Parts: sequence; structure tokens; C-alpha cells
Amino acid sequence: MTLALDFTWPESRYFRIGLLTWSFLIMVGCSNPLEPEENKIAFDGYYFSSKLSRSKLDDRSFDLTVRRANRSLLGAREAGRYEATRFCIKNFGTSDIKWVMGPDDQSIGLTGKVLKLSGQCDV
Repeated sequence: MTLALDFTWPESRYFRIGLLTWSFLIMVGCSNPLEPEENKIAFDGYYFSSKLSRSKLDDRSFDLTVRRANRSLLGAREAGRYEATRFCIKNFGTSDIKWVMGPDDQSIGLTGKVLKLSGQCDV
């Protein structure tokens, strides 16, 4: 007398679709794969996206744009300061910045909805 278990994986397409859906939902639950920055920081209650570009002549110099700054100028200034400080620490090991057009300048204003800053990491 032999007892054979006939075990086969369900080969239904609904099973495969369900398995893929559950796998995707588990991944999204752990982290959002569509959002590259996991640790976003709010400034004055808002999240700002920024873009920092290095100068081609001097790699310590940078130009920084903070988008959607019209929501809070104070928050946008602090978001720009934070992003510039991160850049300088990551690339040069210092948080000292010589600002050309900095977040503390009272003369800076918005260009549309964008705040533009520029400076140089003080090494």
C-alpha cells in the first residue's frame, strides 16, 4: 500500500495574478518604491523639492533651486539651507558655506514659484 500525495501548484492565471498583486502590496507597504527619498523633512509644515547643481569651474560652488517656494518662503529658505548643508557635508566633510545669495539675505525673492540660492562650500 503506497500513499502518494499528488501536490501541484495551482496553475491558474488568477493564482499568479493574485500572487503578483500580494507581492507588490507587500513591497509598497515596506517602502514606497516610487518615492526615491525615504526621509523627507517638512519645513514650516511643507515638503519642498530642490535641485542642486555644481559649477563646472569650481566643484565647491553650487546653484540651488527650491520649487514650490510660494507656499512658504521661510520654509523654502530653510529647505535650501538644509540641502546645501547636506551637499557640503557629503562631498567635502564640512557644513560651512559661503553664501553668494543665501537663505538669510532679505533681498532674495521668488522667481515665479522658485527660490534660487547659490554658494560655495567653505573647505
